Formats: sequence, C-alpha cells, structure tokens
Amino acid sequence: MNQTQPANFILCGLLYHPESDLPLFSLFTITYIMAVIGNSTVILMVLLSPTLHTPMYFFLTNLSILDICCISTTVPKMLHNFVTASFTISFYGCAAQLYIFTWVEITELLLLTYMAFDRYIAICKPLHYNLIITPKVCLQMSISLWLSGKFCAVVHTSLTFSLPFCRNVEINHFFCEFPPLVKLACTDTTLNEMFALITDIIMCVFCLSFIVVSYFFIILSIFRIKSEEGRRKAISTCTSHITVVFIFYGTLFVAYMKPHSDFFPDQNKILAIVYVIYIPLLNPLIYTLRNRDMAHALTTLINKIKAR
Repeated sequence: MNQTQPANFILCGLLYHPESDLPLFSLFTITYIMAVIGNSTVILMVLLSPTLHTPMYFFLTNLSILDICCISTTVPKMLHNFVTASFTISFYGCAAQLYIFTWVEITELLLLTYMAFDRYIAICKPLHYNLIITPKVCLQMSISLWLSGKFCAVVHTSLTFSLPFCRNVEINHFFCEFPPLVKLACTDTTLNEMFALITDIIMCVFCLSFIVVSYFFIILSIFRIKSEEGRRKAISTCTSHITVVFIFYGTLFVAYMKPHSDFFPDQNKILAIVYVIYIPLLNPLIYTLRNRDMAHALTTLINKIKAR
C-alpha cells in the first residue's frame, strides 16, 4: 500500500452502534463536568486555605491539574464526534493528543512517586520534614517531573509520527493512543513497539519499586508508634495515596503489560475509559473523603462564595 502522511485519521469510537451515541454523550458529558469541577475545587481549596499550604497538598494540586489535562485532552473531542458523527481528527491534532496524553501519564507516574517520598519523610523522619521538604525543594521536584514527562512525550510522539502510514486511517479507539495508532504503519514497527514497551516497563517498575520500598519503611515506622491515635493518623495520611496508586497502576499494568487478544479487540477501550475518564473523576473524591482538612477548607470556600 502507498506510504503517505494522511490529512486526517478516523476514530472508530467506543461502539459501532449509532443508537448508543446519545446515551454515551450524556454519560460522558456529565462525567467530564463532574471531573473538571471536582479537580478545580481541590485546586481552589488548596490556594485559598492557608492550612493547606503544605507539600502534600501542593503535590495534590499538581495531581488535580494533571487530571484536568488528561480528561480534557480526550473527552471533548469524543463528545464533538458524538454530536457531529464525523469521527475524524487531523494528523497534527492526533499527534498533539498523543503528545499531551503521554506527557500527562508519565508526569503522573513520577508525581505519585514523589508523593510517596513525601509521606516517607513525613512519617519516618518527622523531625527533619521541614528541613528536607522545603518550598524550594517542592518547586524543584514539581518542575523536574513536568519536564521529565515532557521530554519522554516528545521522544515517544516523534518516533510514532515519523512512521509511514498506509491508506487505512481508521484508529480502533476513541482517541489517538499508541497501540492502535502504530498498527496503521506501513512498515515493520517491532522496534517502535519494543522501545515503547521497554520504556513503559522501566518507568513503571522504577516508580512502583520506589513506592513499594517507601511504604515498606512507612509500615515499619507505623508499627513503632506506641499510641493508637498516632498510628491511626499516620495511616489516614497514606490511605488516599495508596488507593490512587493501586487504581492507577493496576489499570495501566492490565492495559499495557498484558498480551493483546484478537478475541476481545475492544477491551483496551474499556480499560482506557477507566484511566482516562474515571480516575480523574475519582481522585478528588478519594482525597477529600474522610479528610478533615479538606472538608474544613471546602466549608470555608462555600461560605466565602455565599458571602459574595
């Protein structure tokens, strides 16, 4: 087949049944609005409440920004396709979508690792916490993870879109993701797929190993706390982070590390809905439920809005 750079790609979407477009449009519109409002509320609470001006909530703000970027990169285009029934995306639009999505996902991997390090210092070395996790260090860590994610995204996107594409421009997904996109190439993509797999494994294994080791020492430190109230407080500061890590890594490992099946070609779409749409929706809920500081900040924010 001719090797070309197509002007547009066609996103096949979630289902091949047009009658399902309206229910899906309604469902994902509500989910998108709730996710954006939830994460924006977290950001506002942290900015407006002096009691939340701590490293833990600084990193949580970064997480909320990433979640808004993640869901805003994919869902609005999907909703537009539902309305127009065109399901097309330009070549450069597809490249931008893959680039931003990859940037966000890698940055979130690193951010969850940094958050584990923050909890390790807070629980294992509480007397040195303010000396180690200073505002300057927090800013440096934040800049480093965003730049690292950007660098990886540039390399990943450049290698993908340097491939020659065939006449078949139908991407069997609802957004431009690497696995279905690379299948459209007219050349052997073994090296590209191996590079992506090795990069994913190294990144995920390194970050997850660091998190596991951090929590190993955190658990040992918690057992050494004599008071039951102290142990409960230490555990409560880690529960939200552990939950987010479990959901995020669990979904990514199932989606990217499992062998691809020819019998269930749409299973990756279902998994993608979880880490693209529902994780950004769940994260603010996980971090605000049973968190007294966040609940107090939310009440203060609501009172300020009513006063205006």
